[in-house]
Amino acid sequence: MPARERLRLRTLLRSVPAAVRRDYVTTLVVQWFVLGVGLLLFHLVAQRGSVSGFAYYQIARGTVSTLQPVLLLGLGVGLHRYLPRTEHTTRRLARHALAVEAVLVTVVGLAGVAAGADIAGLLGLPGGRTAVTAALIMLAGNCLCTVSLAALRGNQQVIDSNLVMGLGFGLIPLVAFFGADRIEDFLIIQGAGTALVGVWATWVVRRQPTTTEKTPEPDVKTLISYGVRRMPGEFALPTLYTFPTFAVAVLMPGSAEAGYVGFTTSAVTLICSVFAMLTPVLMPRLSRLFHRAGEDGGVRQLLTVLPLLAALLAVLPTGVIWLFAPALVHGFLGPEFDDAVPVLRLGVLAAIPLAMFYAARPTMDTLLDPKFMSRLLLACLVLEILVTAIGVRFLSADYAAMLALAAAGTALGLDALGLAAYALRQPRR
Repeated sequence: MPARERLRLRTLLRSVPAAVRRDYVTTLVVQWFVLGVGLLLFHLVAQRGSVSGFAYYQIARGTVSTLQPVLLLGLGVGLHRYLPRTEHTTRRLARHALAVEAVLVTVVGLAGVAAGADIAGLLGLPGGRTAVTAALIMLAGNCLCTVSLAALRGNQQVIDSNLVMGLGFGLIPLVAFFGADRIEDFLIIQGAGTALVGVWATWVVRRQPTTTEKTPEPDVKTLISYGVRRMPGEFALPTLYTFPTFAVAVLMPGSAEAGYVGFTTSAVTLICSVFAMLTPVLMPRLSRLFHRAGEDGGVRQLLTVLPLLAALLAVLPTGVIWLFAPALVHGFLGPEFDDAVPVLRLGVLAAIPLAMFYAARPTMDTLLDPKFMSRLLLACLVLEILVTAIGVRFLSADYAAMLALAAAGTALGLDALGLAAYALRQPRR
């Protein structure tokens, strides 16, 4: 990079307000705590449940990650986008969102329990209806806590949101594990505790200071209308990570490979978490900035180069995991999981292009119509499915799934780079 461009880049980075840098760092630290607890639980579950219990835990986590975006109805990203535009209706909008979510998880939970035996048979879960019920309770708790967390983030209550994230998704799962003897009981206790945190968090949402501007404020109908259009993309994104585990679980019922693939996608998530935390920190600010007076042109320049910076930064942790994969697998899972090493090395490469997507996401979600993001994510999910279907003809299911994740991640990162640049070139509406 020429010296002039490096100087210009440093100038742009220094222009980032101190409050944004502080909020990003603290949010990232809490996110790492949550991910660290998740990695520790991998180890603990593997030790307590051995290969079969570890596979069940991965399938349960995959079920939650896949169904949660559907049940959220896009409320999470909708609250990030629209809550910053409220003044008089902030608390009401947050509580209405939680009420809608509570109804959804109750209905879906009851239906899932009724069909529990069939679902368990499809996924190869030996626990039958009990195993499915435990996963559904965990799903309900995660959904309620996620909506409340999104409301706090959309209202820029960073300290409160970090407290809720650390409690709901970090401390409670850890306490639940040590308070349960079986994996199913662990999921049930975790789900109930996380739900309580979510309900409490909604009542912590503060009123915004009022101004003299007389602009219509969004209501729950606006939130749901936006969320429904955004929901296909919100479903497709986590499915990019969970589909490989499900595909291997179905193609190789009862095998340990499903656990290996789940561990690999978690490693990719760990790397991408550094960049995924840009959305809750930046999006509420960008939503207010690009829809009110006082926009700074330098912000557009910084957002344009952000995805490329993310890709460069992601190379380092990806390389570390690739080089030290044997030690990581043996340390977290145990020596009997040696076959997970090549799977991890192949799948972790997807983190580099996915980092580009996460760095571009705040810009796209703030400035673009929701159909752009939904279509992009759905297209990449279809690509992953097609590559998996073709790959299993030549490779084992776990290798095919990881190759498909890398292909979909590459397409997603490159397309996001182009869409973000397009959005930033458009005049403010």
